[in-house]
Amino acid sequence: MAIMRIKGVVKDYAWGNKDFIPSLLGYEASEKPQAEYWMGTHKSGESTVDGVALSEIIGRRLPFLFKVLAIDSPLSLQCHPNKEEAKRGWAKEEEKRRRGEACSYNDDNEKAEILLALSPVTALRGFRPFEKSVEALKKYIPISYDALLSDKKDIRSLFLSLFALSREDKDKVLSELEENVKASSLPKNEGEYYTVEGLILTVLKKYSGDIGCVFPLIMNILHVKPGEAIYLQPDTIHAYVKGDGIELMTASDNVLRGGLTPKRIDLSELSSILNFGVTENAFVEKRVKGGAVEYPVPSPDFLLSAIADTAYAVPESVDAIILVTEGKAVLSENGESITLKRGETAFVEKGSSATLTVEGKVFMASEAIAQ
Repeated sequence: MAIMRIKGVVKDYAWGNKDFIPSLLGYEASEKPQAEYWMGTHKSGESTVDGVALSEIIGRRLPFLFKVLAIDSPLSLQCHPNKEEAKRGWAKEEEKRRRGEACSYNDDNEKAEILLALSPVTALRGFRPFEKSVEALKKYIPISYDALLSDKKDIRSLFLSLFALSREDKDKVLSELEENVKASSLPKNEGEYYTVEGLILTVLKKYSGDIGCVFPLIMNILHVKPGEAIYLQPDTIHAYVKGDGIELMTASDNVLRGGLTPKRIDLSELSSILNFGVTENAFVEKRVKGGAVEYPVPSPDFLLSAIADTAYAVPESVDAIILVTEGKAVLSENGESITLKRGETAFVEKGSSATLTVEGKVFMASEAIAQ
């Protein structure tokens, strides 16, 4: 079967909202937050065809994981390893896994990802230049900065020193931060996006006592407009804060957390893979090809494409998952066809000569397509 209708998996994490994913998938708003909708063959949430796992039908697992995100409150600050780091970390923790101990690596694969905004998205990504970080720290925690951080000469030492503070000093830092941000006359929002002041108040409310609440002062705050996409390469600290979007990533569950979380933080491992330098432009430059708008990234494992109101030949060289977000689409191959309405998904197997006719808009996840 070269083309097939598939059903994904909804994840009800606490940071999700109650209506975006239900609205997309066509059911009533949930009492529980609906945070993510997974499409793919990842073992933690695998798509099915008439109740049968997709990987069983095609005999393999896909290198990518396709998601819809509905973000109502900030996710944890996190970073992911590259391929070499993941293999090293996975091998290093073999004995710990056997003993059933907590581990930092869940597999031996890297994790890169792209997020395309469907509504206005606020996100944290990468570190600001050291001088700008110091300027922000002096503005909002001047007493704490002079007493505890003024001798630090780079982002790495600032970051690690904040974690190393005593509980008493962390509380002093956070109290000073909250007092000064609340006293600021600067706006807490720019339209539907958070400013640094609004973001800090938001994370202080959710993660009271977490030193990660200081990190918006030393990280880049991104305002991602609908239709824009940002790339998160391995080694880049980030957190999605608010908004709805399409996410596509390497099929990995390797997450090393760095704050804004009640979960385990392995600071030693995190600091070994984290890029403390100023990262390049996060926004992905899109291109038009064959009737699709593509969002190319360096990873060979995935490519995100948007297709609207047109006929499109699905490339034969890749496996692909198609999600309809507006209107409808007809997927055809060798006399067989599937009609997909809003919120429905289909899988196209590599080697197929499938055609997609779209009246509305769809997103397609695939491996990178050779140019």
